[in-house]
Amino acid sequence: MSGNRVDLPGGSFAGVDPAHPYAANMYSLMDELAESQHRQSREDWRRYGVVTAIADRCIAVRSTIDGGIVVSGDTDCVIRVARQLSLTRRQAEILVDEAIGLRESLPEGLDTLRDGITTRWQLQVILSRTALVPYESSITPTLDAEIAATLRSKKGSWTRARLRDEVDRLVFRHDPDLVRERRKEALDNRGMWTHILDDGTAELTGVMAAENVRIAAKAVRVLADSVCKHDGRTVGQRNSDAMFALLTGTVFECLCDREDCTAEVPEPDAVVAAVRSEVVIHVVTDQATLNGAPGIGWVDEHGVISDEHVRDLADRPDATITPVTPARTAPTRFAAEAPSSDVVVIYPGSQPSDPYRPTTACADFVRIRDGYCTEPGCEKSAFSCDLDHVTEYDRQRPTRGGLTSSENLNAKCRFGHLHKTFGDWVDVQYRDEDGRLVTEYITPEGYRIRGDAETLEDLFPNLRRIRFEQPAQAPPTPRVITGDDTPPPNNRTAAKHARRRAERARNQRERERREQADGPAPF
Repeated sequence: MSGNRVDLPGGSFAGVDPAHPYAANMYSLMDELAESQHRQSREDWRRYGVVTAIADRCIAVRSTIDGGIVVSGDTDCVIRVARQLSLTRRQAEILVDEAIGLRESLPEGLDTLRDGITTRWQLQVILSRTALVPYESSITPTLDAEIAATLRSKKGSWTRARLRDEVDRLVFRHDPDLVRERRKEALDNRGMWTHILDDGTAELTGVMAAENVRIAAKAVRVLADSVCKHDGRTVGQRNSDAMFALLTGTVFECLCDREDCTAEVPEPDAVVAAVRSEVVIHVVTDQATLNGAPGIGWVDEHGVISDEHVRDLADRPDATITPVTPARTAPTRFAAEAPSSDVVVIYPGSQPSDPYRPTTACADFVRIRDGYCTEPGCEKSAFSCDLDHVTEYDRQRPTRGGLTSSENLNAKCRFGHLHKTFGDWVDVQYRDEDGRLVTEYITPEGYRIRGDAETLEDLFPNLRRIRFEQPAQAPPTPRVITGDDTPPPNNRTAAKHARRRAERARNQRERERREQADGPAPF
């Protein structure tokens, strides 16, 4: 080290010269970006270790008397950390609590940070979802080991929502009573509070069941969005005014001040009635859980819920229970294709009148299976996403691939869908040797980014036994070519689809070659 500069070994930068990063190619820059995250994880692991060592020494002293003030060991530790790292005392308390909590209850999870598998914010999510499990509980070591094993074995993107769902699933498996008690305690703590802010404003907070929040928020948005496009308020301002109107029964108006205003603002009572008939809250579970067996459910835009919560929702008078498989539709065939020799049940995937369009049952199944947008890092609900053909559907020659099937469809947010359609990235979707659905995003220069590490198939394994496939099409009607016919245009879209088909084929051959030589490719 010279001066304030730390000289790191060249290998730390994945072949990228930090003094001249623009000289590197994009592939090397992407590698360096990934490696920088691993370095940050290892540095956070070291920081946690130093903080716990400081805490051990401070707590061992118990307390000191400084000028008549008794300073506990915990307080001394927080003061040292806060002043050294220029943190507030609250920020330092959080860091110290995280370090001690991870060492005592999640040591194997903490090791994944050392190995660059997780990041600090991901461990914060895990710690928060296991906070109610007592340190001395017999399930703590087992839960820690299972969480760490899952993180190490399932490669890919862990968004906050998917990580939360994974930990909640494991906690419920080991101690369902704890989850039920946590929900009861949470419902018991529901209420409404006000908090005075600056400059004549105040904050109104309400805590209630997740499904009630969805309904209430939808009512606010419906009323707030009824103004015309010339209303000068921000979305937040309109939502605030609409919430007040709904709570007090007062009039909500468009503030454009134009004589030709086109807004059709409904009365608050009409909004509530309309929303109650419009809002759909998707809940996924299995029949055994509905019948009273221990199990879990999953609520769209919320996450994992207990079996008791599932049955409460199913008992609502406005609830509709729909099977995942299409009603009154027999499977077309059976095949022993699933891992562990389970039978796969196959249903029609596309509409008979339009092979490009999935059936309603197929579309619902894909959204249930994905749960969220499949773009790495995106947490948008799959029920608010578009469905995309991973391999593009070829309208001119459907036999070239891209058929409408559950294995070739996934959920993408509108931005991700547009980027896929008009951009130069390629995504692939396939099942690995363990039967897990794998999604990869491939940059224009060939760099591969793994998609989500988990889908709802991990919460509900029976989903792996269901497929929706496009039935075989009849041979095309022969065409008589005359001099007046013109060939289909060789436009940019057709050329892009051809390039993508070739690139996917190359990637598949390369993946199969690596797996035969070395086993599955590391990510």
